[in-house]
Amino acid sequence: MSRQLVILVTLALAASVATQTPSPIEAALQRPPAAAARPGLEDGLPAVSAFYRTRGYQPVWAGPAGLNAAGESVMRALARADEDGLNPDDYVPKALADLASQRTPEATANLDVLLSLVVVRFARDVGWGITVPSEVDRANSYDVRPFDGGLVLGEVTAAADPGETLRQYAPPSFVYGLVKRALAELRARRTRGGWTRATDGPTLRKGDKGPRVAELRTILTERGDLPEGPKSDEFDAALVDGLKHFQDRYGLDTDGIYGKKVVLEMNVPLSQRIEQVRLGLERLRWLPRTSTGRRIAVNIADFKAYVFDDDRVTFETRAVVGKLFHATPMFTGRMTYLVINPYWNVPVSIMRAELLPKEKNDPGYLARNHFEYDGKSIRQQPGPWNSLGRFKFMFPNPHNIYLHDTPARALFNASDRAFSHGCVRLDKPAELAALLLADQGWTAQRIAAAVQTGTETVVNLEKPIPVYISYITAFLGQDGLMHYRRDVYGRDKKLITALQQVSQGEWDR
Repeated sequence: MSRQLVILVTLALAASVATQTPSPIEAALQRPPAAAARPGLEDGLPAVSAFYRTRGYQPVWAGPAGLNAAGESVMRALARADEDGLNPDDYVPKALADLASQRTPEATANLDVLLSLVVVRFARDVGWGITVPSEVDRANSYDVRPFDGGLVLGEVTAAADPGETLRQYAPPSFVYGLVKRALAELRARRTRGGWTRATDGPTLRKGDKGPRVAELRTILTERGDLPEGPKSDEFDAALVDGLKHFQDRYGLDTDGIYGKKVVLEMNVPLSQRIEQVRLGLERLRWLPRTSTGRRIAVNIADFKAYVFDDDRVTFETRAVVGKLFHATPMFTGRMTYLVINPYWNVPVSIMRAELLPKEKNDPGYLARNHFEYDGKSIRQQPGPWNSLGRFKFMFPNPHNIYLHDTPARALFNASDRAFSHGCVRLDKPAELAALLLADQGWTAQRIAAAVQTGTETVVNLEKPIPVYISYITAFLGQDGLMHYRRDVYGRDKKLITALQQVSQGEWDR
């Protein structure tokens, strides 16, 4: 064959390949169905395209007869999206159903591609979060776990039950599971007609009688704060205890007095409580997937710190967190050491805005309060006067936030405890130190003796402990009931706004 003929044949073959009609799946990837343009779906197109390319553009979920068993399994999982506080409409059920009802090769290919895009989005939403924490609020500094849509598709399609595998991307923590159950219970209550509304009126106390007392008894029984018992319109000791339990669950002063603040909390719409729970689930999805071992958790909105050992809360203490204009950020870290009798190295901002002006107006102020000033920096000597108290728990982070003791003990008596410059003050720091150091031979007596020396002592932890600083206004208490807190930093509002940008419909139910 002559060289000229070879060239002509080669060009003809190339032209033939170039004009070949793409497969239905290829065509669907080149021109995705209209529903794929929804927020959150189109982002998965590169991963989905790569996935089909490795399969030779063969379908996964559908064929000439419609959805196959794998496709049906995934559809069943998507129909349960609301159980995780997600919006089922985000996974375009109407568009999928419409394509599934058609029997053309084009519709079947579009169905297959669209369902793959939905699988990628659902896995990301339920396992990583609908939103990106740092895009919601600059105060969110969580490390974003990498997400691989192609890997997800590979795992789901290879599973015996793809739908169940898809649902397993949800956080494995027992806390997440319990809050999901609480969400279902709240929705069931809504189906039954909701909660009894509290009637406004004069403040009531123990010993009072009347229809509003009887109404209070009904409300507390209905919400799980008071056991079932005889109907009565007398404000007795049992009613006081039930009311205190309610006040504790809603972050109010537990004085057993039925006043306007209690009525206000009782009359928050059930839909708003459901919304809070859904926001809590979203924030739990931001956290690392670790659900075993020891962890320290601070819930800023609850003004408390906890120690979890596997599925048990083994320690809790009241906490003081950052004031509104010094809000404590949300992030994760690893506690590596603690300090007994710490120095306080005063931040430059506090030195310039507070301490130096005080020294100028009152010469000797720094010395009287045990501060050392070298002309450039200020630090406070260890002792009962020290602003960090006797203990400092360190998990190095760019925010310079840590847990510590405080001599300002009265602040722990307030129901809302946003008073600090950002760090987290603990009501029971010595007890926390004893718990964390027990396995290293530090008894409570040894710790107390170290405190008495007045000398700074650094104790490294043999095993670093994960620390989660979060902000959740609806969470399950150890009493098995939901607890609610006010949105002290306005972060719930920011999260709702972010969710509405990527989620179909209103983010409120």
